[in-house]
Amino acid sequence: MLKLFKVSGNSLFPFYKDGQRILCLKVFKFNPVKKDDTVVFSKDSYGLMVKKVISINNGQYFVQGTDPLSIDSRNFGTISLNEIHYKVLF
Repeated sequence: MLKLFKVSGNSLFPFYKDGQRILCLKVFKFNPVKKDDTVVFSKDSYGLMVKKVISINNGQYFVQGTDPLSIDSRNFGTISLNEIHYKVLF
């Protein structure tokens, strides 16, 4: 399933800019999340977020933005696969 999202903020600048639209594919078994993928996920305190997968360890994903002030795994820790909804295609 494909979904279109609109980026809000600059946490992944210059790859994705504020206001840019991104096309995403729902995460299923046939398209596993890998290191360096960009993903859309839910975090209770923050809502939907878009970040890059930096590392995967024991099924836990460390996600990070390119902006040093980005709110990401450096703030809230790793995320699990069930929190990841989509992979960014372009």
